[in-house]
Amino acid sequence: MANLRSVLGYRIRSLRKSSGLSQEQLGELANLHNTYIGAIERGERNPSLKSLERIAEALKIKVGDLFKFMDYELNSSEERMKAEIFFMLENKDAKTINFVLDLVRYVLKELGKFIK
Repeated sequence: MANLRSVLGYRIRSLRKSSGLSQEQLGELANLHNTYIGAIERGERNPSLKSLERIAEALKIKVGDLFKFMDYELNSSEERMKAEIFFMLENKDAKTINFVLDLVRYVLKELGKFIK
């Protein structure tokens, strides 16, 4: 199971992207450095409550909305599937991740031959 920081980071990344913001833009709106935003999104940093308040305010959501994943209330089945893939690869080494990436590229290329 993925750790809470990683799940929260994925949730923040997803909300940021759905808001059409870059890490730099979110950092500016939240008055936080963009490298700190990136580290939070990757699950490398443990954000303070104040930082979470700033991020939520910048995203124009309630702080509690950052934790919707706790009840598996991700916005869509597509988002749940992306999260599942992310969590499956979270603790894998680079060689394994590269293999999976090559496999996905191959499958998508082959599917493209059949789906127009």
